[in-house]
Amino acid sequence: MFVLKSRLVAAMRLMVEQEKELEFRADAYLKLLQKNAKLETDYSKLEGEIRELKLSLPVRDAQGRFSKR
Repeated sequence: MFVLKSRLVAAMRLMVEQEKELEFRADAYLKLLQKNAKLETDYSKLEGEIRELKLSLPVRDAQGRFSKR
C-alpha cells in the first residue's frame, strides 16, 4: 500500500511539474507571437516609408535631365 501511495504522489508531482512547464511555454509562445506581430507591423511601416522615399527621388528623363516623378 505504501509503494502505491508513493507512486501516486510521485505521479502527481510530475503532473504539477509538467503543468508548470506547459504554462511557461505557453506564456513564452504568446510573447513571441506578440513580438512577431509588432515586428511585422514595424516592417510594413518601413516598407511604406521606403516606397515613399523612392518615389520622391528625382529621376533622369530621356535627355538625361533630372525630374520629379
